[in-house]
Amino acid sequence: MIESPGGSADSEASATPNAPARTSRFEILIAVMLGVTALLTAGAAYLADRDDGLQLKYLEQASLSQSEANDFYANGDRQKALDQTIFIEYSLAVNQGDNQLAAYLVSFSPELRAAIEIWAKSDLNTPFSGDNPAYYPDAYADGDRLQDKADEEFAKGDFYDKRGDSFVAATVLFALALALLGVASVIWFRRWRNGLTIGGGVFMIAGVAVLVVNLV
Repeated sequence: MIESPGGSADSEASATPNAPARTSRFEILIAVMLGVTALLTAGAAYLADRDDGLQLKYLEQASLSQSEANDFYANGDRQKALDQTIFIEYSLAVNQGDNQLAAYLVSFSPELRAAIEIWAKSDLNTPFSGDNPAYYPDAYADGDRLQDKADEEFAKGDFYDKRGDSFVAATVLFALALALLGVASVIWFRRWRNGLTIGGGVFMIAGVAVLVVNLV
């Protein structure tokens, strides 16, 4: 029996399932979305890494400033203890009418001498008493300045820590978008393809929103 010339081709065609035609525009759209999402993923990862570095930088600076502030406060405590001892001797000299000895004693501490002048015009029991004492050594003022600096640096470190976490979250959203768009680019079922593309677009937009909120 002789087969017709087109019989073999017809049987092969009938054995092959009809695949739905893929729209070239749709493929281009997915490719563009994949490319943009990949760039956004890299950018978000870079920003997260940069903020982690800034967090460490400011926390190290804050720890150093805190340590220096504590040193100044300790020096101020030692100076205050010494000046309190001098003030006791000064008070005894004044009560005994020995003004020369009193002047000699306060000459060892210009800060105590200045505080005594303010205290003499106030209602404080001693230069060291009250909520706003007349005596406040320069070491305390330096400690306050460094403590304020440490607080600011700790606040900056906390800010970059939280913002870095947000960038990590954006990276995760972009990764999910890449996964969905990657699957959408290779499947044939139009309904699944459209749904995955929409889902990938939603995750991509959500990641962009996280970036914009934290960068603006």
